[in-house]
Amino acid sequence: MKCDLCNEEGINIHLMTKSYGKGENLLVIENVPVMICPHCGESYLTADTLHEIERIKLHRQSFAITRPVAVAGYALPNALNTNLHSNTQQM
Repeated sequence: MKCDLCNEEGINIHLMTKSYGKGENLLVIENVPVMICPHCGESYLTADTLHEIERIKLHRQSFAITRPVAVAGYALPNALNTNLHSNTQQM
């Protein structure tokens, strides 16, 4: 499979967990296939994957099961904390 950005062969597919919304509207979708190019470093979702995510979000009551969610923080060594800016993103 070729990268959509650099057109090189060798795309890797990683299954990841994505979260959408927050609070009572939080929806976590597991096993989302993310394309990652080992050549240019780009990671992206295909159009088919984006359409499926939108379908899941639209029909979340049919797909989602309610589970308690525990959240843990990652503690960085002090040397890394000085130059780090928070870049947490929700989609």
